[in-house]
Amino acid sequence: MSNSNSTGPEVDFETDAENQNNPYHRTAESYEKKLNMPVVRNFRRAEARKLHQVFNTVIKPEDTVLEIGCGTGYYTRDIVKRAAKVIALDDSATMLRIVRDRLPEADRKKVVFVRSEGTQYEPETPADIVMHIGVLDYVKDWEHFLEHSLRNARRAVIFTCPTNGPWGQVFHLLARWEGVRIQRYHSRQIEAWLHRHHPDWHCEMSLVGLNSGWSGAMTWVGVLTRRSG
Repeated sequence: MSNSNSTGPEVDFETDAENQNNPYHRTAESYEKKLNMPVVRNFRRAEARKLHQVFNTVIKPEDTVLEIGCGTGYYTRDIVKRAAKVIALDDSATMLRIVRDRLPEADRKKVVFVRSEGTQYEPETPADIVMHIGVLDYVKDWEHFLEHSLRNARRAVIFTCPTNGPWGQVFHLLARWEGVRIQRYHSRQIEAWLHRHHPDWHCEMSLVGLNSGWSGAMTWVGVLTRRSG
């Protein structure tokens, strides 16, 4: 599949050299092992159940989906069966290679693999859906990131981000122990920003992952949809 509808470089898996400054090139092979740790796996299952509900409602068979930060393709393998085309974007060619190798040939033909930092990629025409799962965790300037997402989405933006509750704090502390700074979010900060800057968009935020009255949840699943009319 050609890359004629984008300004980012489609990956040449045979010749593209890795940027060794990107830590994901060094950890891509063990990335899934971390996500499959028992506690993380339970959170991930709860997140996946909610996201599958969202996908069922939002993604149409004729859609083009821009997936920013596709990682090793956990959700790419799902959405490629729902949409007409997927632009799988990641800053790590190693991650993209793993995604490609895991897809059946029929699904692979529907995917354009693009290596780029998320906000540096600008398709020539907006996608129907922009999604980024587990990406806002690491984004310091989240307003700029969401501006980019809304600019490149015709109909909806689907995302997840850590909560500011106890479980979100646990995630934050574990990440700091590994030398990574995690951003945490209140739903009202995203809702207020959207209402102030993009009143033509609607925001729906749902808590997932061991959600209880005293502990809160670990993750927000957010869906931004363009208001009709």
